[in-house]
Amino acid sequence: MMFALLAALLVQPAALPLHVTGDPAVRIEWRQDFASPGDDWVNDLVALPDGHILAVGFLDRGDGRDWRGFSAFLGADGRLAARHDYGAGGGIDSFWSATAQPNGGIVYAGFTSRLGGSGIDGWAVFADAAGRVTGERAFGGAGYDRFTDLAVAGDETLLIGHSQRPGDDRRRLFAVRLRADGTTRWERIIEGPETIAPLYAEPAPGGGFIIAGGIGDDLLVMKLDEEGREVWRRRIGEAGTNDTNHGLALLPNGRILVVGYSQSWGAQGNDIVAVTLSADGEVLHRAMFGGPGDDRPSLVKADAAGRAWIIGQTTSAGAGRQDALLLRVDARGRFEPGAVLIGTTAEERGTALLPLGDGSVIVAGFSTAPGAGGEDAFVARLSAPTFAEPAAGFSRRDLP
Repeated sequence: MMFALLAALLVQPAALPLHVTGDPAVRIEWRQDFASPGDDWVNDLVALPDGHILAVGFLDRGDGRDWRGFSAFLGADGRLAARHDYGAGGGIDSFWSATAQPNGGIVYAGFTSRLGGSGIDGWAVFADAAGRVTGERAFGGAGYDRFTDLAVAGDETLLIGHSQRPGDDRRRLFAVRLRADGTTRWERIIEGPETIAPLYAEPAPGGGFIIAGGIGDDLLVMKLDEEGREVWRRRIGEAGTNDTNHGLALLPNGRILVVGYSQSWGAQGNDIVAVTLSADGEVLHRAMFGGPGDDRPSLVKADAAGRAWIIGQTTSAGAGRQDALLLRVDARGRFEPGAVLIGTTAEERGTALLPLGDGSVIVAGFSTAPGAGGEDAFVARLSAPTFAEPAAGFSRRDLP
């Protein structure tokens, strides 16, 4: 196996001059930066049983560069306890998500060009609680196959993503369920006359899985049973416009929340949409948030109070060309009035988040401010936002 476990960053970046606006009570309590000569992203943040925060993503993306998946273990105070790079030695290796297993191990999901038949394949990496690799597997065919999320069901893991045949632009749902020992329980492809591109998966109450992604130009929400068979499917959007999924959360009350960016329902360019569904897929509520620019979410996560936190990006407000954007949806599925913007005079994008029990939140993103490379990643803990005062430059509305 070609893995490099490195103790130091490739490049020590200059501290990014990040600032927070939109809520005077919010401050950056700590921050960690990750940088290489190429592009660097954190795609997920996971709370581990031992109290550490796990950040996963990729380093050194770029044409002809050696992309590597990476994970960083952060303490409650933001200090870097350990960092591991995976897949060094050539090609493309990227993590998009991770989860802690009941046995204390960690499973990473993403894609790689080092393993498998040819092209890019879905990639699962198995590690112990400290991030030391115990195994890896590639899944897919000769085309472009990738995993973007995973979900734990008992001691088994569902990997979800898409599969694309050579010469065919359509993407197909690609799901693999693994047993605790890493062997395959089942593998499924669901396709149609147009693209079906899942991005997210959550274990459904009572069994099975909720899947969210895109179908054609619309949002897709789907339920699979324990064996990967389709139970129901919902398509959300208006004809003739583009609606793109970028988040899925299961709420404590059993409802489903999907978020994305939409040009439907009178949007100003791209606005952020939040759609609440019942456990059986009935649409209960739709809400929009946005301004005159381009507003997009990247990820959503629910907290114990039933609220959903959204991280993304905006050009509708802020000091730079694009700022990271933090929002919250209440337990009824309505956007709260306020917003928090994180940025510099350059471009920033929020890519991941993790709400904490005291009302604070850990966010991740990248910045193009002068540093070590093109897009340098950061992880930061923000003090508790209120989201109480209406955000300047934005409007929010509930849809009929």
